[in-house]
Amino acid sequence: MFSSRFFSRPVGTNGCSVAQPPSAVPSELRRRRLGRLLVLVVLMPALFALPSAGAADAPLHFTPELCERSVGAIRRVLDREQRFVKVHAAEYLLALGYPQEVEEAFRKELQTHGGELQYRIGIWRVLARCDARGPEASEWTDKIRDVLRNPSAPDRVHAGETLAKLGYRLHDDEAALLERVTRPDSAPLAPYALWVLANSDWPGAEGRLAGLLDSSDMDTRLGAAYALRHLPSVSPPTEEKLLAAARRERSGSKAKVYLVAAAAIHALPEDRASLTAKLADFAVQGKREEKVEACQTLAEIGGDVDLSLLARLLDDADPDARATAAYAILKIGRRVRHYLVPWDWAVIAVYALGMLSVGWYYSRRTKTREQYLLGDRQMKPLMVGISLFASLISTISYLAWPGEIIKYGPMMTIGTILAYPLIGVVVGWLMIPFIMRLRVTSAYEILELRLGPGVRTLGSLLFLSLRLLWMSVIVYATASRVLVPLLGLDPRLTPLVCAILAFVTIAYTAMGGLRAVVITDLIQTAILLGAAIVTVMVITASLGGVHAWWPSRWPAHWPALQFGYVPGARVTIFGAMLATFTWYVCTSASDQIAIQRYLATKDVKAARTVLLISLVADTLVTCILAAVGLGLLAYFQRFPHLLPGNQTVLGDSDKLFSRFIVIGLPVGVSGLVVAGLLACAMSALSAGINSTCSVITVDILDRLRGKNKAAASEGVKSLKHVSIFVGVIVVLLSLLVNTVQGNLLEVCYKVVNLFTAPLAGLFFLAMFVPWARGFGTMVGAACGLAVVIAVSYWKEFTGTQGISFLWAMPLSLLVEVGVGALVSLIPIGRRGSVRLTRSTMENGEPNAES
Repeated sequence: MFSSRFFSRPVGTNGCSVAQPPSAVPSELRRRRLGRLLVLVVLMPALFALPSAGAADAPLHFTPELCERSVGAIRRVLDREQRFVKVHAAEYLLALGYPQEVEEAFRKELQTHGGELQYRIGIWRVLARCDARGPEASEWTDKIRDVLRNPSAPDRVHAGETLAKLGYRLHDDEAALLERVTRPDSAPLAPYALWVLANSDWPGAEGRLAGLLDSSDMDTRLGAAYALRHLPSVSPPTEEKLLAAARRERSGSKAKVYLVAAAAIHALPEDRASLTAKLADFAVQGKREEKVEACQTLAEIGGDVDLSLLARLLDDADPDARATAAYAILKIGRRVRHYLVPWDWAVIAVYALGMLSVGWYYSRRTKTREQYLLGDRQMKPLMVGISLFASLISTISYLAWPGEIIKYGPMMTIGTILAYPLIGVVVGWLMIPFIMRLRVTSAYEILELRLGPGVRTLGSLLFLSLRLLWMSVIVYATASRVLVPLLGLDPRLTPLVCAILAFVTIAYTAMGGLRAVVITDLIQTAILLGAAIVTVMVITASLGGVHAWWPSRWPAHWPALQFGYVPGARVTIFGAMLATFTWYVCTSASDQIAIQRYLATKDVKAARTVLLISLVADTLVTCILAAVGLGLLAYFQRFPHLLPGNQTVLGDSDKLFSRFIVIGLPVGVSGLVVAGLLACAMSALSAGINSTCSVITVDILDRLRGKNKAAASEGVKSLKHVSIFVGVIVVLLSLLVNTVQGNLLEVCYKVVNLFTAPLAGLFFLAMFVPWARGFGTMVGAACGLAVVIAVSYWKEFTGTQGISFLWAMPLSLLVEVGVGALVSLIPIGRRGSVRLTRSTMENGEPNAES
């Protein structure tokens, strides 16, 4: 059964809205409705005198009851009917995301009727759709293609139509062969062969299809219109020919409905309304074939206004018409738009005001640069540890983990969690003591002390490139993939949403400095955890328990578990573990966001506590988000009608979390979860602004000023100006970021973290290679950058599949350190003015060493 909670918020298509549940109706409105009921009782006799047709024409909306009825209608046709009516029902269920029992049913059909001409093509077509991207799809497609290439096959026309419907793309030799069978144009196979050629981008195929609309043979016109209706788009001349052909085709012609359907699909808005009205007439009064064709077209272009007549067709005597009407209802239902309601907006507004108030509070208590950038180096480890975790997770990560689980399974999650203990040992006991003994403000001061000002400048530029790109992608992804869809806004408003998101973050970051950032990170972490936990709880309640979403067996679409190095494998547990370890070590060694938080505490023990708290929070949130992914997978497999019409569970796994927020959560809670997503974005953005502000001020502006540095109070004012400047740059860059393609987790590794390993290599050479020189370090950085780009984008450069993207950072770091150490043996250039040894660090400040 479909729970009414899924439809508890106002939704609408073409300006229509769905009525609220009775419990949500205010008392005043209930009193008004009671008054209207009394009037109806008084006027009841007159109402009985009205024609019954008026009630049938009352507006109908997509409801859970109508959805359940429609799915049941298609399934009954699948169970009870035979031949191509059964094929159509199976294809409807597959297209809507209800594959249950379809493959099993047609395996039985294959055994019983697999040798029957014509119907065998339909059986193969369904089995090919069942395994659309798997190896078996090619097997069934090859069988259909062989029939098409056989001139004596009696079901050759069916094979041509089926290949076209499957979107088969011909090879060059096949295209030339098929092009010949389209002569003469009146041949029965011609429209379907041209349809296959059009799918394969064969020059002139669409034009020749449009030319068949002028044929004197009715079946040829019918076939051409049917093919053109299925093409995703046609040229303006073809649109005009379709409209003209639909208008001149005589009434009563068998081709009429097909021409009207094709014209309606590709018509301009001003012409579509009249064509859709004609289709509605065919759906109500037409013959079986006309009803089916009209309903299939309404499935693509229909709206709420068509639901009433389609619902009546669920009781039609013809099973094919019933199944097609049900399919159209469900397709229209998937186009219903879902919005956040005012209560959700109120929760988001309160959250934004709260963040601004925190910034204002700390702005009145921040007087010096040390307080602004490092919180006076006296901040509590618990607060800073949670802030470190919140700063290193972003909206992309928050959406990527559930998406990764849904599409590829838990290998990445397992490898990540296994890496955390090793990270704690290496970073906590090897790197943090080194960092804490240097009383610096910017991490890149270490590079100048050891390798000279040139390497420091290179490190600062790499960091700024990394963080500006990181922040820009986060702002754009949050606005375009989360806020704009959830708020029901026009995509053209994305730049405005980017600016508002950045403005609120800039305001509290610029006002309050690191202390404001840390406090808001605490609040945002609580919201983030709460949002994910609430999501799991709601899914569990909706599905009837944890057992309903916890997989009892390994899903077929998940890759098999791989542990070690496997050539060509996208992810293995060891690869995920190594990549996570490398990223965290690189970030802790070189990223100002992490180093700034270690330095904000009083000693090594406190900084180590910061790291451990961050790792514990990471582990907890990773597990919760993995549970969210499992829950979303089960939820949308149970209720695929709740996805938009152009989305699928596996193809759009990264979008399922944000989709669930508005269709699965109670009113008000949706606003809280959106606030959680905002928390991720704003936490990462505020941390990035504060850290880049630190690098720009200390590594660029202070070096330009030399000894004429501003006074402490003026310095804080200058830092606020720099923070605002950085925020503006991020907003401008976010406007240049187009939609990021592919899985979000891969985007994090291949785009956002592109400079992580090259930047960390500079610090590894400075810390652990005593003979390192500035020249050798720069050569090593160039090689490391070349490696990470080559591994990440090997397929784009060469067209062949390279090694997994997870190996980009480890190999880059290894090459950079190795090349840098070797080239530094060549006496080119001078070593840095300081050698960082244990004795110099223990004294608190490094001593000069020629």
